[in-house]
Amino acid sequence: MSTKTKDSFENKSRFGFGTLAIHAGETPDAETGAVAPVIVRSKTFAQKRFGKESEYQYSRGKNPTRDKLIEKLEALEGGGTATVFGSGLAAEAAFFLTLSPGDHVLLCQEVYGGTFRLLDGFLSRFGITYDFADFSAEESIWKGIKPNTKYLFVETPTNPSLHIIDLALVAKVSKKACIPFVVDATFSPPCTTKAFEYGAETVIHSLSKYIAGHNDILGGAVITKNTKLAERINFLHRTLGAVLSPDECYRVLQGVKTLELRWKRVSETALTVAQFLKKQKVITKVFYPGLLSHAQHSIAKKQHQNGFGGVVSFELREHSFKKLKKFVDTVRAHSPIIYGESLASPETILAYPPLMSHKSLPKNVRESLGITDGFFRLSVGFEDVKDILEGLRKGLAVLN
Repeated sequence: MSTKTKDSFENKSRFGFGTLAIHAGETPDAETGAVAPVIVRSKTFAQKRFGKESEYQYSRGKNPTRDKLIEKLEALEGGGTATVFGSGLAAEAAFFLTLSPGDHVLLCQEVYGGTFRLLDGFLSRFGITYDFADFSAEESIWKGIKPNTKYLFVETPTNPSLHIIDLALVAKVSKKACIPFVVDATFSPPCTTKAFEYGAETVIHSLSKYIAGHNDILGGAVITKNTKLAERINFLHRTLGAVLSPDECYRVLQGVKTLELRWKRVSETALTVAQFLKKQKVITKVFYPGLLSHAQHSIAKKQHQNGFGGVVSFELREHSFKKLKKFVDTVRAHSPIIYGESLASPETILAYPPLMSHKSLPKNVRESLGITDGFFRLSVGFEDVKDILEGLRKGLAVLN
């Protein structure tokens, strides 16, 4: 939870996103004039007066570098109170731990595998229940709501199939049902979608992805407009100690400054890659919200600014492990594409959700979501698009 200081960036509402990304939460250091934010690594802080608590006491609770990041995130998201954690899952865990035994959460049909693992393998032991619902229609959302439902929880775009949740529709149900809705906006950072503008109460981010954007930190954030929830999450933050270190905060502060530029660049590249993949006979499906053929393209066009992001998913006709391995090996041999987990990095990364992000889902559940053994997720980076396409072209050719 942040405390605004005399060095905070004033009158934020009159500035554009790009300006806020650079300046919110930061001004040149008062003592040295340093423009880059000063990293305060101190574990503990000298107290000025006996019997009176100073603002900074121990860095697990509060740290000046972390406060700068918190203020920036609040400005970029358009309000709320932010708390930052050591990973995206730690942030999500803290949010769910504000629930009580007997509480119920209704989730959209496809969520990150780690979210499923957290709920199914851990929180269910403590009496917190959940169900999945089709959030594409008002009727199907209502069918999933129970008397003990405390939150409607959605991802948009979803991971890894890039379904778009209509936030205006969710807001409509949320208002009628008097049940707040929460958005995991990892795939839709605030340079493209601001969930608060649609009525979301809480937004969760994996800072490791688009917001930091350089494949060098783990971090997460919960940003909420519910004051009581913010206080509870801040308590859990201090109590559990899943904090983001000053060095990691610094990297996010620097990385987020180029968020809007990076988003536009990877959105252009991803659209080119998606259009290329659509033409390949060995591919049965291509998932990218920027394609006119995407089922929720019209919703994506309303909800997203400056492009549709850098992730393209696709399903190969071939499901043989041996041939899929040959495809991946060939792509790696003929391009800068890396085979690995995660996304939103300068490097283009080819991931295989069945053995990576969604491995924890039972196979029948995974396949019911369309994540078959031929499913891949590609996160494009900043390389020349021709080099990315050449690797894909060579890899797909071995499947003909």
